[in-house]
Amino acid sequence: MNPDLRNLIALQDLELKIASLQKQASDIPNKNQMFENELQRIQAAYQDRIARSKDLANHRRALEGQVDLNRAKLSRLKEQLMAVKTNKEYTAMLHEIQLAEEQIRSEEDKILEFMEQMEIVEKELKGAEQEMKKKTAELRESIRQSTESAPALETELAGLREERVRMESQIGAELLSRYRRIAEARKGIALAEAKDELCSACHVRIRPQMYAELLRTENIHACDSCSRILFSRESL
Repeated sequence: MNPDLRNLIALQDLELKIASLQKQASDIPNKNQMFENELQRIQAAYQDRIARSKDLANHRRALEGQVDLNRAKLSRLKEQLMAVKTNKEYTAMLHEIQLAEEQIRSEEDKILEFMEQMEIVEKELKGAEQEMKKKTAELRESIRQSTESAPALETELAGLREERVRMESQIGAELLSRYRRIAEARKGIALAEAKDELCSACHVRIRPQMYAELLRTENIHACDSCSRILFSRESL
């Protein structure tokens, strides 16, 4: 294989690795923000559960207070019942007592409902707290690892960029310029493997004569369809 072509293959592999690492480095802020958003969502959901529990407790206390007031009212009504002098007043007082007792029973039933709901919510809250702590620890660790990976990525990138300069110096200027033009037009992929008489990049069939020359000579050929420089691993 043409030595310049061999160097171009190595250069493209290196540049693809550089591009991948650059993307990883540039994605770190977005990735960390995604972790932060998820962390906030989990914590907000847990706070909503706490608020729900407090709301139920407040409703229960309000009902219990109302029951206490109604019991005091019932006690007064029963005391007043002993002082009435006519059947009409007695009947009216009994009716008020009955209404007060019904009101107390209704409120006590509601209190029981709230207690049952609170029991369910408290169990859910305990499970949610454990899950939140676990998820929070995992997300904070992900943020830490992501943040701490940045310097290492930059160091690795610096070394690879130096290696790219060294490799570029080993390739003829005209061929390197051609490589750059194609790479710019083809999203960084200037070389394509020729295999089974096909260009692996655009999948168009290579002319038989060109494919044969590619296998047995050091001449540099380009795909008639996508203009990428062709190489065969059989010649490596």
